[in-house]
Amino acid sequence: MMILPAVAAVLMAQASTKEWTNPTTDIKLKYPSAWALRRDKYVDELKFEISGKTVRIELTGIEMNFPPAHWQDVMREINTNNNRTVLRQWEEELLGVPVILTRVRDTSKSEAEITVTGLLMSVRPQKFMYRLYSPEGVAEEAEKQWSAVLLTADSVSGKLPGETLPVDPNGSNNNQTSGNNTAGSGSVQVLRPQNGPPKKAVRGPFRVRLDEQRGTFLYLPNGWQLGDSKVSNGSVEVAFGNGLGDAKAAGSAWLKVCGQGLSRLDRVTSRTEPEVKWFSSGFKGTYLERKGIANGEEEVQWVAYGSSAGFYFTYSWTGTESAYKDAKDRLLELLYLTAIAAE
Repeated sequence: MMILPAVAAVLMAQASTKEWTNPTTDIKLKYPSAWALRRDKYVDELKFEISGKTVRIELTGIEMNFPPAHWQDVMREINTNNNRTVLRQWEEELLGVPVILTRVRDTSKSEAEITVTGLLMSVRPQKFMYRLYSPEGVAEEAEKQWSAVLLTADSVSGKLPGETLPVDPNGSNNNQTSGNNTAGSGSVQVLRPQNGPPKKAVRGPFRVRLDEQRGTFLYLPNGWQLGDSKVSNGSVEVAFGNGLGDAKAAGSAWLKVCGQGLSRLDRVTSRTEPEVKWFSSGFKGTYLERKGIANGEEEVQWVAYGSSAGFYFTYSWTGTESAYKDAKDRLLELLYLTAIAAE
């Protein structure tokens, strides 16, 4: 998709430019002044027109700490699950590091849409990611113009994306793992969910391998162990599921588990479902708390999920109301600190 720097210089010289800067991803670039920029808390958007058709580019950052091949697996899985055709997956280079690219075709619109997703493999905690959306008829020209903009990219810090930035002396390494998995007793401090992603992810300190082939690990609070499709801390046992996919796939998996629980109840007496929010782990999701009657006995069902960067997990617990009162803080601690990552 990249074009020669000389061609890019000619294209960019045809119009005055403005600068887009994102200190979090440590990237800045120049774009034509005629393009419209909309800034959002999490995702910025550039818009311009070609032959009367609107082209959009989303600019954001994403925490991604697994190999490029696995990222491409995730992208392929997400798009295939959403009935999009993956046209090509490849790598290029920008600022001395690889850019991982996926081009897909979506026929669900009135005119087929081509989307190109690019991820800059910097060593920053938040990696620069863009998505270029263009109607198929102008896709080639849209990619050419966006390539010219990309070739103006530079780092905000002055350090190349492959160079490590100075360590923040006030920061903490939340990716440390611990072999201390002694079942915790005493009080549990539950980190409440929030409307935006955490500045620094705080995930469970106990790490266990989840998938040998994909190189993925599951992070849990101390005291919890992974078993056969379940996790347990000795006193509380929760059914566990996981998969690859976006937030839509995660929600579908969660609704399926919720439906399985509902089918066991003769009637529902109460139902609570908080809005979807970000957890301290950097995953986003919610839980369902449902009370009802099954075979003449009162039953409480707790079904939760979290998703991030192409991974998702589900949890399901069932018991009496008194058992739920004892387990609820532990269940929420588990939900908010669970993370899946490939390293």
